[in-house]
Amino acid sequence: MFGPGHNGGPVMIADATAALAFVTAQAYRINQTVYETRYPDWDFGRLIYVETEGDPWAPGIMTYLSDMSGAANWQSGAAKDIPLADVNQDFQLKTFHLAAIGYQYNIQEVNAAIQIPGGTLQNRRAKAARLAYTKFMYDLTLFGSTEKGLGGVTNYPGVVAAAVPADGTGSVTWWVNASGVGTKTPAQIVRDINLGLQGISLATYNIELADTVLLPDEALNYIAATPYSATTMETILSFVMRNNLYTLRTGRPLNIRSVRELGVAGTAVAGKGRMVVYKNDENFVKLHLPMPHRFLPVYQDGPLNWQIPGIFRTGGVEMLTTAAIRYLDGISETPS
Repeated sequence: MFGPGHNGGPVMIADATAALAFVTAQAYRINQTVYETRYPDWDFGRLIYVETEGDPWAPGIMTYLSDMSGAANWQSGAAKDIPLADVNQDFQLKTFHLAAIGYQYNIQEVNAAIQIPGGTLQNRRAKAARLAYTKFMYDLTLFGSTEKGLGGVTNYPGVVAAAVPADGTGSVTWWVNASGVGTKTPAQIVRDINLGLQGISLATYNIELADTVLLPDEALNYIAATPYSATTMETILSFVMRNNLYTLRTGRPLNIRSVRELGVAGTAVAGKGRMVVYKNDENFVKLHLPMPHRFLPVYQDGPLNWQIPGIFRTGGVEMLTTAAIRYLDGISETPS
């Protein structure tokens, strides 16, 4: 099809069929490239086990839980009853929800690309869609969704939340104040971390141990840069990595990560830093993602526009037991 050019000459405008074929081919190439790109800033997979198995269109998943009870005891040979063991069974139902983010092109962008030999459509919008999905899932993993009634790793209902001891300078709870000045001794900080690890061990009768600690940026930065004592260049963090309950019992390194959003997540000490201590194991906590983000085929949603929808389905975070996670609040004071 032709239209008048700037100087009155004909300018070719691709018809709808040709434009659709061009956008479809370009979207396929762009989507492949975008899915190969990693976005570490919002890498929710490093925080929690992500379960992607199963039917992507299933309405949800039912998890069956069981526990054993009963204890052996001394018995008389003349007794008419004996202690009995039993198995208690329960289940949890997790509903999956649909969410979406896509991108689009208009007729001007498509024709500009077609008329240039070897022309291509820009992939910025596809990257933006992929980043929006990653940010959505990262926030869902951390904080859940009030709209869908979902909890996250940092605020899951039923998890014990307590303040660390208020024995810092000026009887404060935090390790470092808003000015970056330490208010607790290295020994007190190591104790606070081990309190979280110990809490999970005691709650599970010394069967389970937490292997992951999430800290606000301010807290992790402080212990990573501060010497443990005046006579050594070892930092508080390196000392913690060697002298924590998990490492001492298992010989494996404790996983310590920073999460910026934890700086104001505390509730036991409102608005202050929260430390999250948990066992990152699929048998205890997982993120349901039966359908990771996928782009659907191109379709023309108007006379001058082509859209590439993107969809995903998730059930959010599920904790099969809250005994393997603890919240300890008040460990940092966020700069104003």
